[in-house]
Amino acid sequence: MSEKSNQTKKIIILFSTFIVPLLFFLFLASGKVNFNKLPTITEKVSNLNGEIPFRNKVSVLSVLGEEPSVGTYQNILNLYQVIYKSTEKYKNFQVITVIPKSGEDTAEELKKELAKVGGVDLPKWEYLVLSENQIKNLVSSFGIPAIIYDKKKGLEKVFIIDEDMSLRGRTDDEDTSSGLLYSYDTRSVSVLKNKLREDLKVVFYESKFAVKEPKLN
Repeated sequence: MSEKSNQTKKIIILFSTFIVPLLFFLFLASGKVNFNKLPTITEKVSNLNGEIPFRNKVSVLSVLGEEPSVGTYQNILNLYQVIYKSTEKYKNFQVITVIPKSGEDTAEELKKELAKVGGVDLPKWEYLVLSENQIKNLVSSFGIPAIIYDKKKGLEKVFIIDEDMSLRGRTDDEDTSSGLLYSYDTRSVSVLKNKLREDLKVVFYESKFAVKEPKLN
């Protein structure tokens, strides 16, 4: 093989090994990747003057009532199995479970139930005990009239709050007549797996490349 041929081969190897990956990285970093971003439903939900650590975190928020049922515990276990276990690897991820003061013993009970399925140490799962008025103010800040906090039962659906404290969701959901999806049903493993988990991936991707979706009008 001639010296010229060997030189050409070396150039090709160098180009494919270093130059192509570098160009691809620069393309991604430019923020011009074509992917479906997750719309902002409501900007700047309340963090109750800092009592809820939403800022700079991507949060999955659940809101319980003072009389959690067997179904409530099952929903939390679903959230742990499908979402927490697969998503805790992300640095800025957290789950926040809000509990009313009248049912504050619920946190310990939940921890015991999660321990039974292997979730003994859950550093990215926080429990916050708030007054009924605080919880109502939080839910009201979502700007969704259809969401009504039930003091006894709480809410069976969870929400995505991004690093900028905005409520995120879908505007083209195939299972709702309006296409609007602003919460995720914890009773359904399918919804958690195919919608919540996938939507969280999009939010983390956006965060990584600083790609933001314009406000929903």
